[in-house]
Amino acid sequence: MPTYFKDSQQSKHQKSSHPAPKISDSLLEQIPVRYKGWGISTKVINGKLWLRWQHPNENFPRYGCPVSEEGLDVTINNVKFLINLANKLEDEVKTKGLRRQSSIY
Repeated sequence: MPTYFKDSQQSKHQKSSHPAPKISDSLLEQIPVRYKGWGISTKVINGKLWLRWQHPNENFPRYGCPVSEEGLDVTINNVKFLINLANKLEDEVKTKGLRRQSSIY
């Protein structure tokens, strides 16, 4: 089960002109976060906070990115954009009946 997050007081007061601080696991409060069925979680890798997200039909977070220097809000908005794009592409495939075709080279 993934670790879910709530941003720390330290990151809430961070100004966009400062680099993202290194964050330890103890600064994160765990709460469930879902967006359009996708799970969004955090992981601290080498002292840096990463956002990870997983498709509703998968059992692990396949996608991830470090929290940008612009802050957690900007990174979350970017993840939401990517999830919306993935959902749109999936809908187009279902609607148009597109399937991946193997090509012969």
